[in-house]
Amino acid sequence: MQPNLILGDCLEVLKSLPAESVHAVVTDPPAGIAFMGKEWDEDKGGRDEWIAWLASVMRECHRVLKPGGHALVWAFPRTSHWTGMALEDAGFEVRESLQHIFSTGFPKSMNVSRVIADNNTAKQWEGYGTALKPAHEVWWLARKPLAGTVAANVQEHGTGALNIDACRVDGARWPPNTLLSHTPECGDTCTDDCAVAELDRQHDGASDFFPSFRYQAKPSRKERDSGCDSLPSRSGAEAVERKEGSAGTKSPRAGAGRTADSVKNYHPTVKPVALMEWLITLVTPPGGTVLDPFMGSGTTGIAASSLGFGFIGIEREAEYYEIAKARIQHKQPCGQLSLL
Repeated sequence: MQPNLILGDCLEVLKSLPAESVHAVVTDPPAGIAFMGKEWDEDKGGRDEWIAWLASVMRECHRVLKPGGHALVWAFPRTSHWTGMALEDAGFEVRESLQHIFSTGFPKSMNVSRVIADNNTAKQWEGYGTALKPAHEVWWLARKPLAGTVAANVQEHGTGALNIDACRVDGARWPPNTLLSHTPECGDTCTDDCAVAELDRQHDGASDFFPSFRYQAKPSRKERDSGCDSLPSRSGAEAVERKEGSAGTKSPRAGAGRTADSVKNYHPTVKPVALMEWLITLVTPPGGTVLDPFMGSGTTGIAASSLGFGFIGIEREAEYYEIAKARIQHKQPCGQLSLL
């Protein structure tokens, strides 16, 4: 099935899609934290305004989903409750909260002692900071209400159930609501700071019970840029354009290690393909269509196409749309894309 990619504001585009026409929604929406000073990630004026905005988008997703269709929606831990509230306000039943655990996050913390002018007082607060090291992200699993029983809904619409067997751990164990990622440096043995290794240190062999995505906490540069050869490059500094004085510019990791890089896919929140394949498989029936109203650089579309599912992706930012188009077309085995 050829993917359909649409350039435009998702709220307006969704209104043009027919009701009950897709089988699953898998998406990575903005978090409302003004990440790297990006306008599209601002909080719309505050908690209530942001929740109302996302609820309006998800209400349209709810309309175009078939009865019993599932939505998997990424959320930043600090504002994940906003995302959950927006899903409920849109009419979804929140079924589960999946935790994707990794160890590659960088602590965005202020050293309190360094911002105190009085040296004697500063010494008292040496070792105090303002944040923990990020080590997980949230995926909300929600479902549009069923039309009758699960059995009736599955037979009528093909939706309402999860593909448990296809997502079993090592082909045998029941898929849990916790997903693990190795560090990029892990090989035959894990590094000391690997989330998988840490779990095994605390509970011997425990990682065998969880899906583990090798090298997948963050996608490699090769995976991010695959298919983007014809696109213009940006330096790391250009790729992380931030508003002066924004929260993103104050992060100790802002642009760290990237200023000399030349990148093709400069979207700041690229997800790994293997993780998206697992999530899509869980919620999409055979021959189904996946909708992503926040397509970004197109990883969900790559995963859906590689698995043989239909895909509808919507992206507002023209620069990211071009990246997504190049990446998906590079992986799409069925010929030209159908661009709406």
